Amino acid sequence: MLESSTFLIRQLPRFVDISCVQAFHTRDDIDQLARDARHMNFVSAHVLPNWVPYLRKRLEGSQTLVGSPVGFPAGGVSTATKVFEARQLLDAGAQELDVVVNIGRLRSGDVSYVTAELAEVAAVVDGAVPLRAILEVGHLSEKEIRLGCDCTVEAGIGWVKTATGWTGLPSTVEHIRIIANQLAGRAQMKAAGGIRDLETVQAMADLGVTRFGINAVVAKQLARRAAEVDSE
Repeated sequence: MLESSTFLIRQLPRFVDISCVQAFHTRDDIDQLARDARHMNFVSAHVLPNWVPYLRKRLEGSQTLVGSPVGFPAGGVSTATKVFEARQLLDAGAQELDVVVNIGRLRSGDVSYVTAELAEVAAVVDGAVPLRAILEVGHLSEKEIRLGCDCTVEAGIGWVKTATGWTGLPSTVEHIRIIANQLAGRAQMKAAGGIRDLETVQAMADLGVTRFGINAVVAKQLARRAAEVDSE
């Protein structure tokens, strides 16, 4: 599987999820996302839940998976809502899911709530598609990031993702260093939110990140730059 393969900068698109997950993205934006995904062979494309069936049709016959978030972007909806949304997204054809942890509960130290909620979502998904827990690290202390990692692992989710990209607070190499240290190989890492240059991508990959979530415009720029670097 790609997730366990060695990161190579020249193959950047196969490690990147491109996305159109802002509320203002239109059908034209989703169409462009699909064209970009096909043209540059990105590993997956993520959209808000209502667009999943449409994007599945637009990407039919391609190698690009369709992903979507659960409890996005705030993470504060009820557990029942997250469970329902995950089930509905699977029925709609989503091939990857990213669930936002309850950030307020995590910051309050309510690890039993966070773990139980993630476990319920994981039970619904039941390994049918990759599932990742989004911590929103820009709002968390180091201690809270470490707790979030432990909650994710205990809930049976095999991936920790740094952020939604909605907050304007970037994920940093130091965030990845903390996560990698706490996980100690117990789960894989996906970095997202404010990643804008190849140097950051490479530094995160060196710490063990094997997937990146980057908005489509920036992802195309980085993929082109990666190809140029490889040919120099």
